[in-house]
Amino acid sequence: MFAEILFFLCLLPIAVYGIFLLQLGKGWLSRPVFEENNTPSPIKVSVVVCARNESARIQHLLACLENQSYIHKEIIVVDDGSTDGTADVVLTFPYVALLSISDSVGKKQALKKGIEHATGELIVCTDADCTMGTAWLETLAKCYDQQKPDMIIAPVRVSSNKTLFQKMQAVEFMSLAASTAGAAAIGHPIMCNGANLSFTKKAWSRSSDKLMEKYESGDDMFLMESIKRQGGKIVFVKSEKALVTTTPSLTLRAFFQQRSRWVSKSNGYTDREIQFAAILVALVTIAPLLFSLLGFFNSQFFLLGLILWVVKSSMDWTFLRLFRSFFSIPLPLSIFLPLAILYPFYLTLSVAMGKMRKVVWK
Repeated sequence: MFAEILFFLCLLPIAVYGIFLLQLGKGWLSRPVFEENNTPSPIKVSVVVCARNESARIQHLLACLENQSYIHKEIIVVDDGSTDGTADVVLTFPYVALLSISDSVGKKQALKKGIEHATGELIVCTDADCTMGTAWLETLAKCYDQQKPDMIIAPVRVSSNKTLFQKMQAVEFMSLAASTAGAAAIGHPIMCNGANLSFTKKAWSRSSDKLMEKYESGDDMFLMESIKRQGGKIVFVKSEKALVTTTPSLTLRAFFQQRSRWVSKSNGYTDREIQFAAILVALVTIAPLLFSLLGFFNSQFFLLGLILWVVKSSMDWTFLRLFRSFFSIPLPLSIFLPLAILYPFYLTLSVAMGKMRKVVWK
């Protein structure tokens, strides 16, 4: 009887989760693809990149920025105490303004330094390990010019390489990007990614003191929270031209370090919608795992845990199919099913690491 009662109690968050995904999916489908007008945008854009020990990857990013079709731009790289020759690579691109910090001050302080130096009306942030198409900046500039938002959330995907580990990362990251896009599309943004994030310098000035300095990570999320709290306009640009591609983690250690950084900042969130989404996802993800552990004491729990896992996984599969074409990420069952099985375990481990260990940027 206890097992049945506990199972039916778990059905409520599963049902809420289903409604949550339905709303995100409807928001995505109802949002039209961003259409640029033919009027050239006069907005000056400042691209700010914070980098530390990225000599092996930043050259690809700077080449992409050099080839952008948009001409009203400046590129600023803040080298945060690199020891691997990152600055030497940046100096081979004469159009890039390099700001060097001798001792690492962390990403938030590096970002502040870069934006203080920026002269553009629109600040565009990306990461040193990213690449993008030639129309990326032009699309973001026109989105700002046409809609006049305080912040533009733009899509990010992880490149899908040959190994199973990296392909699973691409699918898992697509689930985060899909939730980001769907929530912003219905006017309730709950996530953003500093790898592809734009905001006005005025919005930054109103919120730069609210980045929660005690957390190493979260400059993007805390900025979004502040703009949202002040009633600022936040939009998602639904355009494949605005896509940024980032690299997957190459090792399990790097993967869990990244995830623990994401988790570590969660205690600082004050936005109720962000808190609700985080708690809901954690509940429905970990519940099947808990039921499976209880199955060692009562075999009936194994079956109930399996039912919960199948229901949640079916919802996730249906939801992700809406986004796979836009993000160009394959979604075969041979990738999705192992990911769905492992997800409760590594989410639990990531939460534990993020809450118990001190994390640092790079």
